[in-house]
Amino acid sequence: MTLEIEVPQHYDMLASIHAWIYPDIQPVPEQTLGTQFYRLYSFNDELVPLILNQKNPGDSIEVHFAMQKADEAEIRQKIIQILGLDIHMSAALKKMKEDEQLLKIVPRIRGIQPYQSPSVFEALVKTIIQQQVSYRAANVLTRRMVLSLGYTRSFKNLILYSFPTAEEIAECSYQKLQSLGFGYKTEYIHSVAESVANGNLELEGLRGKGHLEVKDTLFPIRGIGQWTIRTLAIAGLGDFTLFPVGDLGIRNLLGRLFNNGVRMSVKEVETFTEQWGNEWPIVLYLLMCADVLGFFGSEGRQQTHKRHSNK
Repeated sequence: MTLEIEVPQHYDMLASIHAWIYPDIQPVPEQTLGTQFYRLYSFNDELVPLILNQKNPGDSIEVHFAMQKADEAEIRQKIIQILGLDIHMSAALKKMKEDEQLLKIVPRIRGIQPYQSPSVFEALVKTIIQQQVSYRAANVLTRRMVLSLGYTRSFKNLILYSFPTAEEIAECSYQKLQSLGFGYKTEYIHSVAESVANGNLELEGLRGKGHLEVKDTLFPIRGIGQWTIRTLAIAGLGDFTLFPVGDLGIRNLLGRLFNNGVRMSVKEVETFTEQWGNEWPIVLYLLMCADVLGFFGSEGRQQTHKRHSNK
């Protein structure tokens, strides 16, 4: 089965995805090949293979899927959510055009829409994995988990992977999970999976909730702090009213661009971004993506930079 999805002007699917997923570290479980993006997604407790193809930026997306329990409307809605196609970026781009330093990268990032994990659970686990390591290292660790615990399915001559469910992670022995290289974060990941699996933690209901309500739910959980909650907001909740300003990557970038090469403090970031009004979180999101994609050249991130300074 196939369907077609219209996209915002200039939308670049692969650039948007590669801002989170390295082309050379896959599956996580996302994979890209040529102009395609693919993985297994869960619909009504059944894994459905989806292959998305966008020939050129701005072109509509052709979606190939195996019709099972999911119908076209469900698949269309899920893809729009995952690819962030309904999030408005024009006001943030306008703010960037007003800055001489940022104006030069606008043509390269105008096709970026916020890519998000399909479930809050997956987004939270991936965010925990990102704690205190470089983003590349986090992708390597995620890949190990997917290869060890995820399911696979062949579809249209491709092998597609799933992200392990809370039940699958909870049933995995602590020792096996630790052997994947998560270190002290093994406890956090296993605990969250167990809480979700046994019904003590309901994550999907956090979509659409305000930041304070999300914080009240997650902050008491061991291993989850301010950075994790704010990163989850943009990675899995679609909440762009805030941004993890403690992130070392963004503090380093702003320091190199606007502070004579000196990393900005959290307070300096908060003060500096006031010039962008309510659009400051999306401006920072776009700057983060541009940095990961290498659009700043010599001014961009080094692979040794850690993603953040706290949990």
